[in-house]
Amino acid sequence: MRLLNIVIIMLLLIPLVHAKSGKMSLLTVGGPDETKGGVADLFLEVKPGKGTIYIDSFPLTKLDTQISTRFANEVACDFLKKDCSKYDFFYTIRAKATIVGGPSAGAAITVLTISVLSDLELDENTILTGTINSGGLIGPVAGINKKIEAAIDNDFTKVLIPKWQSSLNISKIEEKKLDKKITIVKVKNLEEALYHLTGKDFSRVDQNVAVLKEYSNRMEEVAETLCQRSQDILLKINETNSSLYTIAENFLNRSEDAKIKNYYYARASYCFSANLRLRDIEFSNKSIEELQNLYNETKEDLKSVKESVYQKNLTTLSDLETYMVVKERLSEAEGHFDTITYENVSSSVLAYTKERLFSAVTWSKFFGLKGRKTELDENHLKNGCLKKIAEAEERINYAELYLPGFLGATKEIVEDAFENYNQGEFALCIFKASKAKAEANILLTALAIHEDEMENVLEEKFEAIKKVILEQEAKKIFPILGYSYFEYSRSLIDYDIVLSLTFAEYALELSKLDMYFPTKKRISINIDPAGIQTFLFGFVIGAALVLLITLRKRKKSRF
Repeated sequence: MRLLNIVIIMLLLIPLVHAKSGKMSLLTVGGPDETKGGVADLFLEVKPGKGTIYIDSFPLTKLDTQISTRFANEVACDFLKKDCSKYDFFYTIRAKATIVGGPSAGAAITVLTISVLSDLELDENTILTGTINSGGLIGPVAGINKKIEAAIDNDFTKVLIPKWQSSLNISKIEEKKLDKKITIVKVKNLEEALYHLTGKDFSRVDQNVAVLKEYSNRMEEVAETLCQRSQDILLKINETNSSLYTIAENFLNRSEDAKIKNYYYARASYCFSANLRLRDIEFSNKSIEELQNLYNETKEDLKSVKESVYQKNLTTLSDLETYMVVKERLSEAEGHFDTITYENVSSSVLAYTKERLFSAVTWSKFFGLKGRKTELDENHLKNGCLKKIAEAEERINYAELYLPGFLGATKEIVEDAFENYNQGEFALCIFKASKAKAEANILLTALAIHEDEMENVLEEKFEAIKKVILEQEAKKIFPILGYSYFEYSRSLIDYDIVLSLTFAEYALELSKLDMYFPTKKRISINIDPAGIQTFLFGFVIGAALVLLITLRKRKKSRF
């Protein structure tokens, strides 16, 4: 009878075999005017599942907290490089009085998720507040003074706050904590927060990216081709007093600075930007007959390049990235070209089309760049497209909670990605959806960080990008788009801080495309530790049942 009871208990425990759980405290601000600080409890249980996220809260959470929970979960899984589609996440928030609202719990939710997935214990005497941003950066929050006071009142010995928090009234807090022993620590990213909360050092190794030599050689060649093109166009024009010429001259000066720093993609981009203006000047002085001849020539070139690209066999992520950027430039060139006709030709549109098409041709040089073989069949591309669109839409919805209607152009990019999906252009869909998601992240970063701190935040973004690229290189992958945009962002920081942030976000988003595509392997053996545990647990129960039945039969056979 005792054995039977044990077997029944073990059967009841089967659903709990793989469940992991954890708990931490959150700092809140509530009350009629949101002026009273408080503490809420956050619980997480993780079970084998299909990637579903459940949120149970009392009192009710605001919508932005629900969306920020999903974002925090994504950042945590990305931080650990873990496939979280195999798990279900059950978040529970319990507050005594205040409604938990705003994104200020984002950093804490991310840390708790990482700790549960990694089986790390959290220091119960330490509490964290801060938003979570792309690259794992921790951003400022509202009501910071009230939250620190709540931490003091609830006997925490350490409170972690965002490094870039600008509204902190230290003197008032010092007065409040005279009789309390509490340490206030400013943290800038997940690595620092995790160290204080778990004791584990997740800090990044300080090393430089090893730029793939073949990439560097090809990009240098592309840059020189585009910059020589600038000189060729200059020989064809006499107009030097126009604003277009001045802008082009500034871009050419930047290209020389980029050359000194070996920023080949940045140099190529600056020369391309100059060429757009110079070609516009050149074509503005042409006759209608000359423009019509150029129209026919460009039409044939577009057709030829498109046919050439469609015939490419993609075998590596470098091939895919090259295909994405070439297709985007072709699409832009064709979109502009379609706005004019032979009878109604525009010199400016024709100039843009010609230069955009040429940039597509130069990018084609990166097809065949060596790299790890990857599964890039239609099914994987299709699924990657849908996942990226879902991620972009979720991030846009989050950003629009704070600035409604501000991301209209970004929404149009997602609509274009949907259109690409319907047309079977899955690679272009992934590229556009990735950029749309990055643009939503730009807005969220800009909202969270004071303008005076933007350059410092960008430096942290650069470190986050370096970390991702180094991780990719360890997998024998060189993210050509991620690195190119990373380099361009660093070059832009002296000229345009917002544009620099834009390309930093592009770099972060486009350096991790491998997560959507498995590596090609001759023999694929998937070993699921959780499945093995279930099998062994079931085997023990089965053995116990067999033993129980055998014992009962023996008892019956006695006389």
